[in-house]
Amino acid sequence: MVGSLVSKSLNVVTFTTILLSLESLYERATAAVVHGERYHGPFVRVVGITGQQQCVRECRHRPKLCRGVNYQKQELLCDLVSAINETESKSDYVRIEIDQTGHIPDECLPCSTDDLCVTLSSKKVHCIRALLGLALGKQTKQSSTHGAYGAEYAVDGNRGTDIYQDKCTHTGDGDTNPWWRVDLLTVYSIKSVRILNRGIDNSGDFSNRLRDVTVTVGLTESDVNTPCGVFAGPGTASQLVVINCPTSPQGRFVKISKTTSIFSLCEVDVFGVSV
Repeated sequence: MVGSLVSKSLNVVTFTTILLSLESLYERATAAVVHGERYHGPFVRVVGITGQQQCVRECRHRPKLCRGVNYQKQELLCDLVSAINETESKSDYVRIEIDQTGHIPDECLPCSTDDLCVTLSSKKVHCIRALLGLALGKQTKQSSTHGAYGAEYAVDGNRGTDIYQDKCTHTGDGDTNPWWRVDLLTVYSIKSVRILNRGIDNSGDFSNRLRDVTVTVGLTESDVNTPCGVFAGPGTASQLVVINCPTSPQGRFVKISKTTSIFSLCEVDVFGVSV
């Protein structure tokens, strides 16, 4: 019994030592941490992040793309940043500079900028295709605009849903077939589109306007007609609507449209992989 307790104690000590070593390595690797700021970009967003350490690992696995990260704990948002020379104040973010200069293994050179370069237990290095957020900061357009609520507010990175404080898109009152479109600048295989719906604000609750929504994809802005998915609705206040694309259509442009008047989007994320 004494031997069993000693063995158990040694295992606990060993595990604790390993954990502390990993934490120490992480702290040394991410010494340039600044709270209350984020890098201006350009950057892409990674889906499925569970914490700040994983966000940093996502960057380290992409040495050809990533120089730093923006991390937002509340929404578990992770931005991989390719340029770190410009920053901006953002109270709910942390920015972390990651020095990868001269640290690209030869095995990673064939990987594209979208790929994860990972070393498996077999010690072999592989390029693994990852799902990225593609719309953030990209060029946008909508069928009409009400006031100052332009199409660009759907991809500005602001996850707030108060249209007056956080700025969301809003089409014109007389537009009976409204739509919104983003140019991803290159062709991707689209996996899903996520819409953050308008919340309750000083004007009331208009979230139920999000209904009869169709998402289409296209190679040119004049032909964005390949079906991706639909959302019947009606939406609820501040709802995150996930529209999956089971056929993974390929395209450069993604269009969101509806058959009823007035269209408002607080944030749009488009997820896909390089073709």
